[in-house]
Amino acid sequence: TGRNTANQRTERTTRKRTEEEMVQESAMFHEIELILLFVAMLFLFCCNFGIIGPVGNTISGVLFGLFGVLAYVAPVLLFLAAAFWFANEGNPNALRKLVAGCVLFLMLGIFCELFAGHTAQMESYSAKTLYEACRDGKAGGGVLAEVYVSFYNIPWKPSERCLWCCSVRLSASFC
Repeated sequence: TGRNTANQRTERTTRKRTEEEMVQESAMFHEIELILLFVAMLFLFCCNFGIIGPVGNTISGVLFGLFGVLAYVAPVLLFLAAAFWFANEGNPNALRKLVAGCVLFLMLGIFCELFAGHTAQMESYSAKTLYEACRDGKAGGGVLAEVYVSFYNIPWKPSERCLWCCSVRLSASFC
């Protein structure tokens, strides 16, 4: 019986060590992912300012074409969203908050597009033209937000734009 008790203690200790090692490996994996995401964020951020060269300018063009003026903050927000996700893994409210943040980001892009007025200046809708206008001018809300604005194709007055954006912002805050 003494021998069985010793074996059981050894087994429990081994299991406990294995669980601790798994937790440490998981934490280390998340830290490595965050470091890699931080490096990617710095790379994308430097691309937006023309520091990387021709490849960086191409990547910057894609970011500005998709997100418009929000391309300056998109890499930072992507990193913060990933860090938030890793820190709150398993929390059911974390996904809801991330989705609300993405909706807010889209609404900010719509707000930028409404004031840039690319869609109001177009005679007919063209995603390619919208993409190129944002990429070359580094303005507006990007093609993602412009698609939403052009879907309604309403000739907006500046006061209507502010009213619409504020109402959308208020409704997004209730998510």
